[in-house]
Amino acid sequence: MSARGFSLIEVLLATALLAAGLALAFGIVQGAGRASVSAEMLSAHNDRLRTAQSFVRRQIASALPQAIDPAAGFEEVRLLRLGANRVEFVGEMPGYLGRGGSYLQVFRLVPGQNGSALVFEHRLMTPDGPLKAERPAEVILDGLADARFSARAFGPDGRPEDWAERWDRLGQLPSQVRLTARYSEPRYRFPTLTIPLRYSLSGATGLAPEAARRNDDDGGSQ
Repeated sequence: MSARGFSLIEVLLATALLAAGLALAFGIVQGAGRASVSAEMLSAHNDRLRTAQSFVRRQIASALPQAIDPAAGFEEVRLLRLGANRVEFVGEMPGYLGRGGSYLQVFRLVPGQNGSALVFEHRLMTPDGPLKAERPAEVILDGLADARFSARAFGPDGRPEDWAERWDRLGQLPSQVRLTARYSEPRYRFPTLTIPLRYSLSGATGLAPEAARRNDDDGGSQ
């Protein structure tokens, strides 16, 4: 009996099945590659976010009971100034960023490439006031939306007050500072950053300076 070869239809069918199998395998490999790249990008983003939030938390938590403006009189001493887009205070810098001593430190929310950017600047404090900035403001985080600072203190009854997007009380640090935001990119999440201030005397009756007590006599924050 003579050997029978493959017909043209059989060859075409086998070729089509092989091409379909290769296309399916290529799609699976390509999808796995995209998933891997996406996971790596998300992991890198989370690492940057944790590092940035840790830095912001450490600096604000260590705000010193030191006047922002050394030239202000005793009854006009402000230890921290806060608005929805800015927080300003005096504190020490990490060794790799500063030269020792206290610095006027400012975190600001400014328009960025993909939303708002959180930038940080610092100037060395002297008895005559802060010196000129040694370096330009640095971007800590970018791509934020609906970002805002707020602060609160303990009231006379020992209970925390409501969060307020303004703090300029005389002679007093708030008990907590908060940064709320979301990312413009829906995949990313921004955990609310609530920071207790280490040197705050908010709620400690009788320990606040005369300037802080004057706030209460005037009816609270200005």
